[in-house]
Amino acid sequence: MLFSNIKYLCFFSILFLLLQSCTKNSDTNFKVEGKLDNLSATQLYAVREISGDSVAIDTIVVSNSGEFTYKGKVEGPTLVDLFCGEGKAHITFFLEPGYSVKLKANVADFGLAELKGGRVNDDLMSFKTENQNLLQARSRILSKQKNLDPAELKNVNFQLARCVREYVGNNPTKMASVVLMDDYSINNVSPELLGNDIELLKGEAADFYLTTALRSFYERVKKSEVGAVAPDFTLKSSKGDDVSLKDFRGKGKDVLLMFDLKSTPQNIKYFEMLKGAQKELKDKVIFLTIVIDVDARYPEPEIVDIANSLDWTILFDGKKWSSNIVKKYHVTSTPYMILVSPEGIIEERDVDMRSLYTRYNIKSKTNSEE
Repeated sequence: MLFSNIKYLCFFSILFLLLQSCTKNSDTNFKVEGKLDNLSATQLYAVREISGDSVAIDTIVVSNSGEFTYKGKVEGPTLVDLFCGEGKAHITFFLEPGYSVKLKANVADFGLAELKGGRVNDDLMSFKTENQNLLQARSRILSKQKNLDPAELKNVNFQLARCVREYVGNNPTKMASVVLMDDYSINNVSPELLGNDIELLKGEAADFYLTTALRSFYERVKKSEVGAVAPDFTLKSSKGDDVSLKDFRGKGKDVLLMFDLKSTPQNIKYFEMLKGAQKELKDKVIFLTIVIDVDARYPEPEIVDIANSLDWTILFDGKKWSSNIVKKYHVTSTPYMILVSPEGIIEERDVDMRSLYTRYNIKSKTNSEE
């Protein structure tokens, strides 16, 4: 009798352990193994898209050598943004049930991250490998910081966006097409072209929630495209005055809206080019800078001094990317310039200095020519 009880006890113990093991396995259907070079943070934050308006945030512990393991469960292909600290760039990749992901990147440039594992990740890496030269050129331009040339960056971004459009045309059913549009197209092609590419999407790509976000984005940016009435606004200037866009109506000059950060003067090449252009064009164009990360109530004295030394109006809007003005004008990067007619109509978006000189038939002067 005792032997029989022991036998049953052993049987149920083994059964319990098997059930527990199955339960544990059911809680995990993806695994990410990563190595991040030049990482100073001890934690990462994985923001998983649950739906178009819902996310889950997971904290990941990182070793001193930048290695980490991230496990969990997803119901289907899930977009993840991996952050390594406030103000830092992030890596975007996909989690898929049953797949392990290998990730290798340098924190200095997540755009060149290496990803392996999963249909979508492999598709994204295929595009990046094919366009490696452009991505490396983009990385080199962004690394210049103080000597960054916005026109050079714009040209590379345009070429990348063109490659994405070709990829979407050849792969309209792949979710990688949607991710690439979100990464490289939305800020570098016209709303019309973006709308055309969205209409090309089919199957799971068309039904993907990120595609819904792209459609909403497209509808919003159409309101600030070329030919639309420029939204009015009022902000405090560096001299403490209230300044509105409508104040410049009827002056007989175009208005160049320049969205910048307070660190702009540190980009010496761009800043000197900006001052030179304003001097050459002041009889034809009113320059109006909006610094999006300086609170007009508590501006840093050194920022005010620089602003007041310039020969045009500087406005402060400390709400950064959450600013209503930034959103209305669909500004997603800096520096970003928009040309508005004397009647208040948007004439050109994503303007650069060379196009300004061409528009007004003025010969461009660079430091090397002077």
